Amino acid sequence: MKSSKWLALLLVLTLLLCLIPSAALAAEDDEEEPAAPAAEETPAEPADEEEPADEEEPADKKEPADEEEPADEEEPEDEEEPEDEDADEPCTVEEGETCYAAADELVYNNGGTVYNNGGTVYNNGGLVYNNGGTVYNNGGVVYSNDGTVYNNGGTVYRNGALVYTFDGDILDPRIYGYYLVSTAADYSALIDLEGLNEDGFLTDKDTCTIRPHEGYRILEAETDAGLLTANEDGSYTLSELDADCTLTLRIQADAPVFDLAEGTYAGEQTLTITAPEGAAIYFTVDGSVPSEEEPLLYLAPLVINEGLTVTAVAIAPGAEPSELTKADYAFLSITAPKFEDQAEGYTPPEAAAVTVKNPGSVDARIESVALQGDSAKSFTLNSRNGAVIPAGTTDTATWTIRPVAELKKGTYKATLVFTLDSGETVEVKISFKVT
Repeated sequence: MKSSKWLALLLVLTLLLCLIPSAALAAEDDEEEPAAPAAEETPAEPADEEEPADEEEPADKKEPADEEEPADEEEPEDEEEPEDEDADEPCTVEEGETCYAAADELVYNNGGTVYNNGGTVYNNGGLVYNNGGTVYNNGGVVYSNDGTVYNNGGTVYRNGALVYTFDGDILDPRIYGYYLVSTAADYSALIDLEGLNEDGFLTDKDTCTIRPHEGYRILEAETDAGLLTANEDGSYTLSELDADCTLTLRIQADAPVFDLAEGTYAGEQTLTITAPEGAAIYFTVDGSVPSEEEPLLYLAPLVINEGLTVTAVAIAPGAEPSELTKADYAFLSITAPKFEDQAEGYTPPEAAAVTVKNPGSVDARIESVALQGDSAKSFTLNSRNGAVIPAGTTDTATWTIRPVAELKKGTYKATLVFTLDSGETVEVKISFKVT
């Protein structure tokens, strides 16, 4: 019996010895503070602001890979952060400290590290990972993921964010797949680059359309990165960028347009010349090629009343000279012969010449000649065909006219109509009187 009592006592003691260590451990756990989550660890700063590797594009709201910023979901919940005894006062982060700025929170960062999730940060030399907030950056480093940065002399690693730069730098957009598109010359007055963001960057997944302005055409386009494709409408498409690129373009203005068709005219004419917007017009009136060295700069419509050749070119900054527009203008003087009065039963006078003068430097062209009027049958015209009147000559042989015989008493009148190659007509009167 005694053995049974001793055995029971031994069992009770053994049970107590097992329970005591567990209780002690539980008490120690109650006394310790919770371990800080990984998200609160301050990431190591990159040496000399080393840029993250290109191939490791971070997801939105993450810092580059070598910064090892904790993922957003690993950041401590708002209720887990220590309560600020004075919530209305801005938080000041000193060197070596880390702050997670919540929405509407104001943080002054003096050398610390701030993960900015919608707050406002005044960054004076610290490091900020900005996920959707606003940062006033005075000399610090900011990794901006969709936030807004007012950058005064600092460094910004941008990922599609809006950056206002005042003497600062926007560095290494390539780590986020953004590439700078530059041009070899200033083509801004000649083309539009459609598809770039406001800082001139293009992603590797997007395209940029190089579209010439109205009145200009792209003769040739080259890029030192990516792919250029010519389109049917005269534009080019830049795509598949994998590095910053420079576009080199050959652009030409359209040729000037004359509103007066070339040809032969009877009287004074006005010539208006137009060219694409932004292009100056240079012209000559002697058939020579105009240039900027010895030009006549077109400023107002030209009044033309003598034969000459007008040649014009359009020249725009950054573009090659246009093709030439050239037109010949001739002006004729036509005089009909005069016949003396004849008595009834007269002998028909000899045929008299129609005098056609071309005093200018351009050949004149007459398409046809007609004899019109009530008394047209009272005259004989030797030819109704047209002819070319060489520059500086007087023609008296091509067309002749004479009254017919046996006309009764009376005055006979007709009209010679010369149709010029411009479409204009010249009319001269013929008269013969029988007494």
